[in-house]
Amino acid sequence: MTQLIEAAEHLGSGRSEFPFPAVTHRSILSPLIRSFITMRGSLLEQQHQMESQVQERRLAEERLNESHRIAQLGCWEWLLKEQRFWVSTSLQAILLIEEAYPKNAQSLFQRVHPADRSEVMRHFTDMLNKGQAGTIDFRVSTPTGVYRHVHLICHVVHNAKGDLKRISGTCQDITDRKHIESSLQKLSSAITHSGSSVMITDVIGTIEYVNPKYTETTGYNLADIQGNQPELLSRKWISPDRYEALWQSILSGKHWRGELQSRRKDGTTFWSLVSISPIHNEYGELTHFVIVCEDVTELKDAHARMERLALYDELTGLPNRRFFFRELAALFEQDTQEFPSVVMLLDLDYFKTVNDTQGHSVGDQLLIQVAQRLVDTLQDNDIAARLGGDEFAILIHPVQEAGHVERVAQRILAEISRPFLINDHEVQISTSLGLAWLPKDGQSPEALLKHADLAMYQAKEMGRNQFRFFTESLHEQLQTYIRFSREMPKSLEDENFYLLYQPQVDLKTSKIISVEALVRWKHPELGIVSPLDFISIAEETGFIVPLGRWVLSTACRALRELSDLQYDDVRIAINLSSRQFRDPELLNMIRQALHRYRIDPARLELEITETLLMQDIDLAISTLTELQQLGVTVAIDDFGIGYSSFNYLKTLPINVLKVDREFIKDIPDHLDDMEITAAIISMAHRLKMKVVAEGIETDVQKVFLEEHHCDVGQGYLFSKPVPLDELFEQLAQQHV
Repeated sequence: MTQLIEAAEHLGSGRSEFPFPAVTHRSILSPLIRSFITMRGSLLEQQHQMESQVQERRLAEERLNESHRIAQLGCWEWLLKEQRFWVSTSLQAILLIEEAYPKNAQSLFQRVHPADRSEVMRHFTDMLNKGQAGTIDFRVSTPTGVYRHVHLICHVVHNAKGDLKRISGTCQDITDRKHIESSLQKLSSAITHSGSSVMITDVIGTIEYVNPKYTETTGYNLADIQGNQPELLSRKWISPDRYEALWQSILSGKHWRGELQSRRKDGTTFWSLVSISPIHNEYGELTHFVIVCEDVTELKDAHARMERLALYDELTGLPNRRFFFRELAALFEQDTQEFPSVVMLLDLDYFKTVNDTQGHSVGDQLLIQVAQRLVDTLQDNDIAARLGGDEFAILIHPVQEAGHVERVAQRILAEISRPFLINDHEVQISTSLGLAWLPKDGQSPEALLKHADLAMYQAKEMGRNQFRFFTESLHEQLQTYIRFSREMPKSLEDENFYLLYQPQVDLKTSKIISVEALVRWKHPELGIVSPLDFISIAEETGFIVPLGRWVLSTACRALRELSDLQYDDVRIAINLSSRQFRDPELLNMIRQALHRYRIDPARLELEITETLLMQDIDLAISTLTELQQLGVTVAIDDFGIGYSSFNYLKTLPINVLKVDREFIKDIPDHLDDMEITAAIISMAHRLKMKVVAEGIETDVQKVFLEEHHCDVGQGYLFSKPVPLDELFEQLAQQHV
């Protein structure tokens, strides 16, 4: 009995390990002991259940706390009876408070940003007075001075009488979300106020958004076109191949850029430079396209207008020199061995006499009628062009029979010899033709025309009104070529070459800001030899490379002397030939010259002809980029007389564009030259280039260029090319 009582007392105190006494089943205590054993089993089972529930509750609390920590979420409750707060551990971290039971709202919100604190306290006061739930966003100041953004939710519970019973809620750190919202707001503002038209479509091209600039450009509001597909991406404006390529590209997630045509709400068409970017969701799925459009209609119209002005002669309507050179250059890219071509060059005999005696209007009418007779004489595939003045050129391609060329030449001579009726008066002239075969008589357009020119002058010397083919018997020019080829290297050693410097003047300030270095040759026997007579020979023989190296070194030495005289703001421009441009040592040569004379690269300007650039556009872009990386200025020389295109010009790293003197010399007499010059200046400025006009000789030309905002002028109006010491004197007078 004593052992039973002791076991019962242990069981009562929660210790179940003490054994009950062992008795036989006949004992009077046996039923009592079995009851105690059963009760102990039941108590043990209940204890295990309670421990399991406690463990599950602890685990649930841990999971809840962990989820709060991950979600940056905390709980709070306003204990109305005690007039204090309870906050979760995670909320303490969010609001940066140390106690779990803040005494009041001031303690709870002690780290709230000063600018937000009064609004938060007012919110809690209203909630208490009005018993209404709500939300509020505010900032919390961290010890490091960085602000967190917090979103607080209040929940209010009333009793059956409507009295306030319980207030609780959550707080969440929404700093990351606020940063994202801020970025999205900036992006949205940038799109809304963008100077470019912006459109957003879904993955099949259905319009969901357009910005105000799009509406301004096209006249369409979002309500007009939402849910439709953009017209500029339809088959209506794009060729089938390009349409397929465009959609294949963007649907594969690639960026696309190009020019597309579309229609405004008023029915007018316009061109846009379009950039289409794919948008993916968080799963990497393509969902939308962002389409950015720049209206380039004005640019394309100006380009087309300038192309028309630049490719055709305004007086006669014939193709001009630029057009003719372009077509001729294209033939050099083809195989002309089986079916060669012929270039005919002709000018009008006694045309100057007609102009001088009967006036320019008669001369113009004569040129118009000559042009028409040339066109009537030729076949459809042949080209007749006016190169300038009374000079015309004809391209016959392909030539399947040599006799055909002679028959055409004879017909031209006969047609031009027939009297012209102008203002009821007959005008009688003749012509002389020079012919050169492609590819036999020249390996470039320039060489071919040069040889045709030699043949034409031979025809004139033999009595005019006849034609001559270029032959090797034209030895005077060839002898000059051979002689100069041999003598130029020796003259360079003997220091017979020298530089002159022609000032380039800022048309706004009339100050000399740069000079062009021009090479001259003082031949020991022939005297001063014009660059027109030896530069092409130097180019063809390769002598241009050592000569160019000498020019670069001499020009850099002159820059050094200018710096020593405190003229650090004056640049020197030198010309680069085709051979030099392709020379693999060009960049090293320039670096060495700049280093040797301690020259700021920005003071050296390299001039390159547009014809040179078009020979290999990829090489041109690569070389020009490397030159600009050196810091030197790059200019296109003689712009407008070659066969380049503004489509290529947009891609080239060019700083300066020089308008050829051919467009300047007849201002203001020739309206077409004035229009072309104005168009070139406008286009160059759109491409962020400075413009230099060459060959300015009159105040009228200067005023015209100033009115069209040309930047820099060069020509005899300002100064002829001068030696370096005379340049110093001009600069000194300018500074005085």
